[in-house]
Amino acid sequence: VHLEGFCGGTRFDCKDVKFVVGEGEDHDIPIGIDKALEKMQRGEHCILYLGPREALWSCRCGGLPCSAGIAPSISLQAKESWEMDTKEKLEQAAIVKEKGTMYFKEGKYLQAVIQYGKIVSWLEMEYGLSEKESKASDSFLLAAFLNLAMCYLKLREYAKAVECCDKALGLDQDNEKGLYRRGEARLLMNEFELAKCDFQRVLEVNPQNKAAKSQISVCQKKTKEHNERDRRIYANMFTKFAERDAK
Repeated sequence: VHLEGFCGGTRFDCKDVKFVVGEGEDHDIPIGIDKALEKMQRGEHCILYLGPREALWSCRCGGLPCSAGIAPSISLQAKESWEMDTKEKLEQAAIVKEKGTMYFKEGKYLQAVIQYGKIVSWLEMEYGLSEKESKASDSFLLAAFLNLAMCYLKLREYAKAVECCDKALGLDQDNEKGLYRRGEARLLMNEFELAKCDFQRVLEVNPQNKAAKSQISVCQKKTKEHNERDRRIYANMFTKFAERDAK
């Protein structure tokens, strides 16, 4: 990959670097570039405008502010997924799963998302698999969706977490982790009744899950507080309407 970094019209860096997509940070590449590379083709050229969160590269470049317009000329050397057969995809899925787990443990959730996302892009639409390959593929996809859900919970992207849990549960409708994590996401989205239903389903799968029991109590408490708040709001509205009509 050929990279040129600009900030305020000033070029602060120019270099060629080779790395695996999703592992750019290990080579001092901003996460914003890494994410963009996922969608690019060999030989493609583009200009990226990155904000402070995704342009930390510039922080190390002569005191320039933490934002940059970066113009990478891209030549991807990695083997594209459509060039891999099913056996190779399954082998690579095992590798990137471990990398994703490593990034997650380090608190690098965006990088972990990229790794787990590779498994989905390689296997979700794979057809014509043998029984053994299909079983392995489903296992990798289930793990990927569950791990993506956990990453999105950490990133506070709760709708995406729910979506990933839905896909995991499409593969295994009684998956305890999928039900629990969807409940967590829904609780954080203030969807208390839906969250409670998920936690109740967790208890149907595993009656010994103490965390789910605790979360049901939280949902009930939140629902009560929400209803009481609504009653106060409506009561105040009716009082104001009555006072206005009396005038």
